[in-house]
Amino acid sequence: MKFFDFKNDKPQTAFAPTWRYKFGEVDLKDISFDEISNIILNKEKEIIETHPSCGDGHTGLGNDSLTSRHNFFNVLQWDYPEIHKLKEKILYYYKEFLGYYSAPIIPTYIQCWANVLRVNQQIKTHTHDVSALSYLGGHITVQSTNTFTSYICPNDKKEFKSPNTVGKLTIFQNCLPHYTSVHQGINPRISIAFDFFPYEKIKHLSEEKKKNLVMLND
Repeated sequence: MKFFDFKNDKPQTAFAPTWRYKFGEVDLKDISFDEISNIILNKEKEIIETHPSCGDGHTGLGNDSLTSRHNFFNVLQWDYPEIHKLKEKILYYYKEFLGYYSAPIIPTYIQCWANVLRVNQQIKTHTHDVSALSYLGGHITVQSTNTFTSYICPNDKKEFKSPNTVGKLTIFQNCLPHYTSVHQGINPRISIAFDFFPYEKIKHLSEEKKKNLVMLND
């Protein structure tokens, strides 16, 4: 995994701001993302028809999107060999991320959903969590043509634009604003997104959301 930081310049006064936002990327191997694309597309209509919108998380994708059902399903609960392999990879690189930044391994749950974008759609600037219990989240590109995701430093608004290559896993702090470029491809742009929840945050979640969480630690 490659690691990146948004960091402040060395403070020159006693009151200059300081910050460091952390994220990392890696290309996942030995997983059929074509198969995962088919799984997601086959489940999309059923999920949308079965569950009401719970809000699109300020992504701009609207109440008719798969994204707006993110509270009602968890990709990692689907019983397919490629999904099982994906869960193992997420766990492995989550631990590597924590190790690199000398953060403790704690009991962690994960909520994992899918996003499907058609031509001229994009995910608008949003954050996953800025609360006192804000932790980590991530994305995996499943299918994409010539798009990127941009991560924004909240302090100086500098951006890190990352091409959405198939199989790329990104782990980032959930307080980082991010967005995608407009999708212009014929085939849908498909991604998997997830939030890690430290145990202390579980008590603040709704019962509907709790039942779709997966315990990540082995």
